[in-house]
Amino acid sequence: MNTAHAIKDTNQIKELLDVYPKDSKNRLLIEYALRTGLRISDILSVRVSDVLGRDTYIIKEQKTGKMKELALHDALKLSIFSYVSKHKLELDDYLFFSNVNKKAPIQRMQAHRIIAKAGDMIGVILSAHSLRKTFGYQAYKQGVDITLLQSIFQHSSQAVTLRYIDITQENINDVYKKIKLGF
Repeated sequence: MNTAHAIKDTNQIKELLDVYPKDSKNRLLIEYALRTGLRISDILSVRVSDVLGRDTYIIKEQKTGKMKELALHDALKLSIFSYVSKHKLELDDYLFFSNVNKKAPIQRMQAHRIIAKAGDMIGVILSAHSLRKTFGYQAYKQGVDITLLQSIFQHSSQAVTLRYIDITQENINDVYKKIKLGF
């Protein structure tokens, strides 16, 4: 079994998003995962009414059963609006609808296939969990406090969160090599 890893190179993230056409279900699925850090089961349960025209929404996490408020990035809101308009989705449709019925979501395995195929196209082994970890890693690299990420991921300790987002000894060594002290 392969272990999921975060995408650390932002150029690879851009490549990943360009694999599928804009306004396609596949591209939105990847963008949604990258911008929210949600588990795939929580992403697939989203209906259009949950997110269209909203700044935030409440989700009950399927794994933990806990309620969570999630803010939507402005770029993601635009992608959702464009996607919903193009596909003429109704409010009670699933955002990531089955090709057979818009009132049913795609299956988890189909979502995993979409994501893995995109990874293959850019030469990276990728899973839905990799996208969740990428969200955390990139947030951390952009200065988000580890305690806040620990809360977002509902981890028991900062050490667990650091391991989860692939902060390795190599990253730690980079701090020693690059720190500027003014002398």
